[in-house]
Amino acid sequence: MSTPTRESSDDWLLETLERYEKPLLKYALGICGDRELSKDIVQETFVRLASETAAERPRNISAWLFTVCRNKLVDVRRKQFRLVPLTDAHLENPEEVAPAPSAGIQAREETARLLEMVDQLAERERELIRLKFQAGLSYREIAGVTGLTEGHIGYLLHHAVKTLRDEWLKEGGGR
Repeated sequence: MSTPTRESSDDWLLETLERYEKPLLKYALGICGDRELSKDIVQETFVRLASETAAERPRNISAWLFTVCRNKLVDVRRKQFRLVPLTDAHLENPEEVAPAPSAGIQAREETARLLEMVDQLAERERELIRLKFQAGLSYREIAGVTGLTEGHIGYLLHHAVKTLRDEWLKEGGGR
């Protein structure tokens, strides 16, 4: 069995960066609310991955990346003693084409209200919502990040989504 060349290692790292950079940035931004800090944390996460030898590479790369990113954010959060809530403005991507004003106004209002409702959930549920719906991780990957069982994750997500849906319908959302 041949050892991986430097080039193949670089290719693997670039492919991993292309696949996970945006989901990690969204995840980090959802936790800290600071775009620059999110970029720094994600960069540190990939620097740490690049320092791993081929033999030390994690088997479940997505869980490893999100765990490292989360741990770095927790460290920063402990130092700052605050958490900035996620807002609609944080999710806007200036590179994306904006919808027509008439179609976009209602969608922006609904998104803003949904984000407010998510902010009312318990911290654990907010984090699971971010990992599942913003980062697109599977229950197994979320378990690797949080240390919770897949069954407990399913229960907590079900409860969070039901709470959001009930509140949304109570307010007359989704007309």
